Amino acid sequence: MRTNFFHTTSDNHLDFFLESEAYYEKFLNLIKSAQKNIHLQTYIFETDSFGRRVHEELIRAAQRGLQVFVLADSVGSRKLSQESGQQMLDAGIHFCRFNGVQFKWLYQWGRRLHHKVLVIDHQKAFVGGINVTSACYDQKLLLPQLDFAVYLEGPVTFGLANYCQAIFKKACAHKIEFHPVVLKNCIVYPNGHELKISINDWVYRRWQITRQYSRLTKVAKKEITIVNSYFFPRRKFMKQLAKAAKRGVKVRLILPKVSDWPTYIKASQYLYAYFLKNGIEIYEWKKSILHGKLASIDGQWSTVGSFNLNYTSYQQNLEMNVNINSSELTQKINQQIQQIIDTGCEKINSIEFLERTNFREKVSRFFYYVILSLVANFSIGLIFQENENAKKNHFYKMLRVIGSVLLFIVGIIGIILPVMPGIPFLIVSFLLVYQQILSNNRDV
Repeated sequence: MRTNFFHTTSDNHLDFFLESEAYYEKFLNLIKSAQKNIHLQTYIFETDSFGRRVHEELIRAAQRGLQVFVLADSVGSRKLSQESGQQMLDAGIHFCRFNGVQFKWLYQWGRRLHHKVLVIDHQKAFVGGINVTSACYDQKLLLPQLDFAVYLEGPVTFGLANYCQAIFKKACAHKIEFHPVVLKNCIVYPNGHELKISINDWVYRRWQITRQYSRLTKVAKKEITIVNSYFFPRRKFMKQLAKAAKRGVKVRLILPKVSDWPTYIKASQYLYAYFLKNGIEIYEWKKSILHGKLASIDGQWSTVGSFNLNYTSYQQNLEMNVNINSSELTQKINQQIQQIIDTGCEKINSIEFLERTNFREKVSRFFYYVILSLVANFSIGLIFQENENAKKNHFYKMLRVIGSVLLFIVGIIGIILPVMPGIPFLIVSFLLVYQQILSNNRDV
């Protein structure tokens, strides 16, 4: 799949949404309004209060005679029952689970469908970080997790429709013939906005989102604001943020205080010292789980999507962001970010964090930083890239062996001590050994 589906397009309409009842209703009403076809691709699909309503509306759409395509990640959507999947198939929905665990596909086990996309009639779409679930909705506070999505109309949706078709066709075993979507009878907004969709997908050597973050950080002049839920960036990008701060750019990080993955918070907090020492402001969102992924630079450019600044998004997942080249929209998003900071964030005090943190907490942060570093450096995506030179390089063979041993040890520790999960590390250790066996067989 070498096609470049996405180009910068003008004359688009965009609405910015936080996860809320308004977003849920808009999402459902879009499905209800569909006249020809629906594409839904998501990491998590759960039939809870919101997911069940989506499930029902998709079935109704198929019963109305629409073509409905649903692609759910096999790992992220493991709670979507076989019965629910069969109900969609029985209604005539083209339903498929992305990259199911099969022995012959183990080298791509780490490739996960992480983007969240809904496309209606090739002309209307939602793209963002919000899954088809309300599992993180706080019933006591009546407050959802902090997450974002953008609603799109205009020429930008045609490349998106073609991409969804291509991903679905590649992921599903049964053959489906799609016709290319062309710019015909397109909804156009003459005074609309310039948008471009970017993706990360390591199997096809696409790192558009990664490179965009890096390129714009290097040239930023006034301000950089990043909202991220699982923050564990590469050292290279950390240095780029530090250099930006040193040349006078106001750099702000909005990160979670609570998370569905507490280990990420601990590991991220170990990195706080580096950022604080380099003049970067850190805010922790404390009112609910932070799941959003958003960035804004110089009041001119912003991006919203599924991409986390961590090695899983860099190297393994299919990720998608919408890049907004509009000062008008970016200013509106910046106003929303400022409201988030003012109403629900706690600013990290540099002196208190660097000098008054107790020794036990420092050790805990360092421990989880080391664990995530091991996973990052020996991650499935990195090791399993189809690089012919790497397969024949003894250094990479040694790296796999060392990585498998280290992760096996970590896995055993995790099983014995109740401080961390051990099974994922044992699985990765096994996969590294399996990949080396495959490599040896090919070299013979």
